[in-house]
Amino acid sequence: MFSKYPTPFFSPIHRHVRRVMTSSTAAALLLLPFTATAWDAVGHRLSADVAWALMSADTREQVMTMLRAHPRFNQDFVDTMPDDIKAADRDTQAQWQLGQAAIWPDLARGFEGDDEARFDNPNWHWIDGAWLRDEAVRQGNVYVNTEPFPDVAGVPAEQIQQRSQVDNVANGLDFAIYQLQNASDPAEKAVALSWLLHLIGDIHQPLHTGALVSESLFPEGDRGGNGIRLSVGNLHSAWDRALRETPVSQSLPVLINMGTEFSADPAQLEFHPARWLQESRDILQSTVYPESITSLVVRSERTGDELETVTLTDAYQEEMRIIATRRLAEAGARIAHTLENL
Repeated sequence: MFSKYPTPFFSPIHRHVRRVMTSSTAAALLLLPFTATAWDAVGHRLSADVAWALMSADTREQVMTMLRAHPRFNQDFVDTMPDDIKAADRDTQAQWQLGQAAIWPDLARGFEGDDEARFDNPNWHWIDGAWLRDEAVRQGNVYVNTEPFPDVAGVPAEQIQQRSQVDNVANGLDFAIYQLQNASDPAEKAVALSWLLHLIGDIHQPLHTGALVSESLFPEGDRGGNGIRLSVGNLHSAWDRALRETPVSQSLPVLINMGTEFSADPAQLEFHPARWLQESRDILQSTVYPESITSLVVRSERTGDELETVTLTDAYQEEMRIIATRRLAEAGARIAHTLENL
């Protein structure tokens, strides 16, 4: 979709990462909460922080100029700024505001009245596991004791030009890019920027891209792991919080280094939501629902008993953390590349 744009040369980004880590990013590390969560608010901020580290100074300035036209900039990006961020330097404040933009679509879920109707798009955060298009050639659903759903043919990206056409994370990204390239209203562009930042993060979370479907327990799907109970929370929330035990002061430098290495291959960075979707689905199919989970579903359907609470093994949790770290870094690098090319 971005073939008309030249591929940026990323060596300058590599050169300035060390400088970034010793200035505003290092300061921001001290101001973030102690523990990180993957695709919860702090996770989206982490991806935005990776993008911030990889973007050129000119791109940062242009992005922030765009963001300041946001129709709720004062109440959501200025008034909510923590006191320690307000006391920090201008770059740290801008970095925090970019992270705020990355979580803003989740904040919109709590809006009321006209702002809820105008800004909240609950269906944009995830996608039907049967939806296919372009590089997304395999479904994201895991089927247990039941036949697969028919494939759903996705609308081509170039046809997504109205908000009313958007019903999932992939064409939410299509629409965000369309708005950023074509909208004349700066406020519309600022809102589209927020959705772009957020949805690139969401599409890299495997459980936003499919579900477990079974004959009687989950005939319509388990809502991306929300139906699989753990002793604390559920499978979806476990993946959302995969890095919760890792201090940000440890995780963010690792993420930036991984994002820098990932950026060495520009072909991996091009704006292809369907490709990113398929990557997440491959992880979902290979890792997210192991036999220890599917066997409990089979047993519950055979006996009619309630589905047992699932216990994730240490090995599963470690692999989940590794995958979450990589996906957050990839999301951040792809955000940076996309914004550089805009």
